[in-house]
Amino acid sequence: MVAEIDALHKAKCCLERALSEVENTMHIDQECLYFREKRQGIDLIHDEVENELIKEVDNVKRIQELMRRTIQDAINQLALNRAALHELEKDAADKFIALNLDNIAHQMRNTSRGIHYHDGIERIDNTNSVPETWAKFSNDNIQRSQSERKASKDMRDRIEQLLIHSANLMLHYWNSVNNAFTDKIKEQVEAKHKIQIHLSKVLQEIFDMEKNIELIKKSIQEKELFMKVSQTRLEIRTRRPNMEACRDAVQHRLVEEVYEITETVDQLKAKLREAENALQHLLRTKSSLEYDLSIKNNSLFIDRERCMGLRKTFPMSPRVACY
Repeated sequence: MVAEIDALHKAKCCLERALSEVENTMHIDQECLYFREKRQGIDLIHDEVENELIKEVDNVKRIQELMRRTIQDAINQLALNRAALHELEKDAADKFIALNLDNIAHQMRNTSRGIHYHDGIERIDNTNSVPETWAKFSNDNIQRSQSERKASKDMRDRIEQLLIHSANLMLHYWNSVNNAFTDKIKEQVEAKHKIQIHLSKVLQEIFDMEKNIELIKKSIQEKELFMKVSQTRLEIRTRRPNMEACRDAVQHRLVEEVYEITETVDQLKAKLREAENALQHLLRTKSSLEYDLSIKNNSLFIDRERCMGLRKTFPMSPRVACY
């Protein structure tokens, strides 16, 4: 019984250590859920990773409750074991005393020291049992001890199976969460890559559009110089005297040139407005893509660095033999 009490105590301690390790898993899950609340924008969603984390938390809570109940059952069984041991020790001590007394009485002779008259002693009956009840009492203690040892062994087996089952179950949920994280990170990396490619194209389009705007502005400036020349020529020709102020072919061509330049400048300015509007649209697209990219970088940092950084090592080891 002493050995069984020691074995059950060790098994209980092993289960208590496992319960502490399970608490580490709960802490990691709660940290991951807390970190993921810091996702931003469109990434702040209830996704598969969160589903798996919640499942793992629920499983950990069930295992914790089962372990606590089993620990209490083990404590109760230890109390029964100690009670049975106490009865055995008490019975054995009583038998030891009785055996010593009987040995003293057996060895007593007429010449023995300490013999005296004890008048009426034969009429005193301080016995509490007869041979049948005496044997039954001891047998009951032995049977109780055997029964409690069997119950204690069953409790140790139950603890061992609980440890193995809990470790396997938690490993299953741990891997499920990690697989969900891996898939999510892969999805985020792909989305980030697509955004970067799109952003790179938009940046090139912005560069090209800015060059185009500069060319249009330069063309307008050149046309305006031509306009100055044509209008100055016309103005000079207005100073021709008398009949020399003739609407000749030169005059007609100069007037036509002014109209042509005016039309060309108007067309260039219209193109300039279109190009500037397109540039503004590209700049808004660039800003939106940069914001999306920052969201993806933040989500990747949370999932890949913060969460998976905590989940590199499974925090609970199977206890196949804990004593």
